[in-house]
Amino acid sequence: MLKQINISHMEQLTSQLESALADGYTHFAPYANEIKIHQDMLKSVTLHPHPIVVDYTINGEYLNDCRYFGQAQVDFKTWSQNINHYPNLVYHIPTALHHLSTDVVHNIFDLALMTLLFDDVVVDGHVAYDFTQPMQASETFWTWLADQQMNSTNYFELNKLAYQQYQAIPFPQPQYKDDSSKMRFADSWLVTTKFKLPKWLYNMMHQHAVNNHIKLSYLYQKDTLKVKDHVVFLGFDHGYRGNSKYLFNHFIKRNPMVDTYFITDERKGPNFISTSAENKQELIESAKVVVIESYMPDTYHPNGTIIQLWHGSPIKRLFLDSAEPYENSNIYNYRARKYNKWLQQDYLVVDATSVVPYFNSAFPNQETNVLPVGYPRVDYLLQHRHDRAQVKHISKKLHITDDKPVLLYAPTWHKDTVQQHLTITDDLLQQYHIIFKGHVEAQQDYSLPERVIRAPKDIETQDLILIADIIVTDYSSIIFDALTIDKKVCLFTPQHETYQQERGIYEHVLSALRPVWYKDEALLHEDLIEQRIPSINHPFVNKSNHALAEITDVILKELHKKHADN
Repeated sequence: MLKQINISHMEQLTSQLESALADGYTHFAPYANEIKIHQDMLKSVTLHPHPIVVDYTINGEYLNDCRYFGQAQVDFKTWSQNINHYPNLVYHIPTALHHLSTDVVHNIFDLALMTLLFDDVVVDGHVAYDFTQPMQASETFWTWLADQQMNSTNYFELNKLAYQQYQAIPFPQPQYKDDSSKMRFADSWLVTTKFKLPKWLYNMMHQHAVNNHIKLSYLYQKDTLKVKDHVVFLGFDHGYRGNSKYLFNHFIKRNPMVDTYFITDERKGPNFISTSAENKQELIESAKVVVIESYMPDTYHPNGTIIQLWHGSPIKRLFLDSAEPYENSNIYNYRARKYNKWLQQDYLVVDATSVVPYFNSAFPNQETNVLPVGYPRVDYLLQHRHDRAQVKHISKKLHITDDKPVLLYAPTWHKDTVQQHLTITDDLLQQYHIIFKGHVEAQQDYSLPERVIRAPKDIETQDLILIADIIVTDYSSIIFDALTIDKKVCLFTPQHETYQQERGIYEHVLSALRPVWYKDEALLHEDLIEQRIPSINHPFVNKSNHALAEITDVILKELHKKHADN
């Protein structure tokens, strides 16, 4: 269990921890005037039997360039290579009590450094703290450290931290052994001058690096004076599909007098703006309402209300809930770009109330209005579930007759693994009309038997769900779309362990799908051929979905709202 403890009086911390330990707590998170807690994020931290490094904001903004959040563990050297330094740990109580017994620890920064230097520390990517002012270790700690034998790889980083905190450097003799050409410019001067660089000059160079970093952290303040009375839709990767497409079509039909635009190259007409249009960015940044379906692209800075539709209820772990080892290790400022842009959003649409905690864990929704009204694409399904004319039209387009049931196979996209697809056998083809719908981002060409129908790009996934009797996927959220209109579904995940390491899954979400979850292909084949796939319910299903009308009302409310600045 996790205990939150006020550390305003550090002299009381030992007795507080002893009491917490007696009550069954294993970890504690410190708070004080200078340390605030993001409660939803802290609740999401996995409590390993070790101290845990977590992520943080500074006065509400993400200003870090940490690369270690894709790793399982962190050492002091790796931790210290961030552009700023704060005591961003959730502490293991027995370990913390050991350090407190040494009489060296006088403040929480001392405890953080002791922990990072001497303990095995695991990593959790949730942004659990918000620091409101700079913090540093005590003079006593630096004096004590100077007499200790340390891992030589830590000498430079410890010296640098002491130097930054206006303390005497503890290790004046050792040479820096790494490649100084890969260091920040200001730090390389510390090596060259052996820490004799005037602090005012170092601070000036370091602040220059910080300012450049901030520019690349996608922080901005909305300027409502730039806002005009129009609405802009941005689909997933500028595509004309999914939630944004269905909401856009619904909105313009009922509000023809509102200037409304969709940024895409997939349609032409007065309401569509090409992605290469010169006025594209100005339209987005001056719109009173911007509707998006994924992360806001880096180059856009909308000044109006932002409504995030997202693109599905999750089985796969999302953003801060996922280690995302590739993204965190290889994409500079990945977390800052995503986090700070998300902070600008005013509304987040999710498909059901039961999914809200997952989004609050994965994203910074502290100031976001979460609307569990359902997805527009699912509203479309509910409205057309008994539309025989639509089913007949789509079936005819795909040359599907009603002599046997329809199976839709729609695997999701895998980033770093060679994807193992379901083998489509003659027995399956005798039993079903089979439609294959690959993920829009999948690059892999998948060899299919001749009788398998490749879904053309001009037929939406929702229409394929309408005509299907059973839907097979792996981790795609369309499984919840299908369940909403009582379709049979199943998951086939032959590489589950690999995918779990690569991306991670929500165990509780998947557990509720266990009756239709297959890792054994032969068993899946057998159950499909014998038509033994059971009907199931899932808490993410929302059959009272009226998303199109409700989100339209939100857009109209925002259009009629007078901004305070105006």
